Amino acid sequence: METKIDLKDKKILYQLDLNSRQSNAQIAKKVQLSKDSVGYRIKALEQKGIIRSYTTVIDSSKLGYLFYRVFFNLIDMNPKKLEELINYLKKQRNVWWIAKLDGAWNFAFAVWTKSNKEFQEFYEKLGLNFRENIKEKLISPIISYQNLSRTYLLENKQESKTTSAGESKKEQFDKTDLEILKLLSKNARIPLIEIAHKLKLDNMTIYHRIKKLEKKKIIQGYRVNIDFNLLKRDFYSVKINLKNLTKLKEIKTHILTIPEAIATTEAIGSYDIEFDLEVENSEQYFKIIEKLESKFEDIREIIYFRVLKNYKILYMPEED
Repeated sequence: METKIDLKDKKILYQLDLNSRQSNAQIAKKVQLSKDSVGYRIKALEQKGIIRSYTTVIDSSKLGYLFYRVFFNLIDMNPKKLEELINYLKKQRNVWWIAKLDGAWNFAFAVWTKSNKEFQEFYEKLGLNFRENIKEKLISPIISYQNLSRTYLLENKQESKTTSAGESKKEQFDKTDLEILKLLSKNARIPLIEIAHKLKLDNMTIYHRIKKLEKKKIIQGYRVNIDFNLLKRDFYSVKINLKNLTKLKEIKTHILTIPEAIATTEAIGSYDIEFDLEVENSEQYFKIIEKLESKFEDIREIIYFRVLKNYKILYMPEED
């Protein structure tokens, strides 16, 4: 079901997507509306379900975590067994994403671990209960996951890139920093005074700690979680393999110019190029793909999957 929004709403969503911690007054100045009008429109977008939440992009590698992604093609999986698998993964504190897919793969999840050995132990335990249902698998350590600003909202040029997984050196942080990150990960627009009250600290202490987390790039940015289905958009995760790698950088640069591109991924042992799209329909998706294939003859194959349902999403590792 499509929910109608006008150009002013799109301008507000675009600003929230660039930095959802902006105040209503700051957004009002940029979109040339009154502060009250911006506040009213944001509340209406929340009530319609278009804005689902406000998220903080946290680079988990700076907290000392590795990021693994697992794709499955499941077999002989009845509804009861599928529910058992989903519930098992939901209970794992280091599993942050679980999804049912349509396309090249039919199930996926993502895991944070502090070492390769920890992931191996995790996967072996999973296999004890569900190995017979795994027909095919692809396990990839993620080098980088970059979030791109939703330029399709206003047909602008790419303005921001934030990394939620990388290969960065672990930064120094303490328990108070983690508590701040937990609160911000659940609601990027939470007021300073509310964080201070919850943690029993003063406003300026919270302010300076957030600034330090931003300076260390543990906090990469603040986004808005949009229900793209209500904007009549479809999500496609696109995977490309090349005949050779001579045009690799050129193709990656070109992808950043696609307004519908919302994220890029670099993974070990996976595909040569990976990126995500939010498109108006399948027709638009195939037009984008046809343009890519006609522009770059080095492309060997392009496959995709769509997310049918998310069962779990976390925005930062759950510390014990």
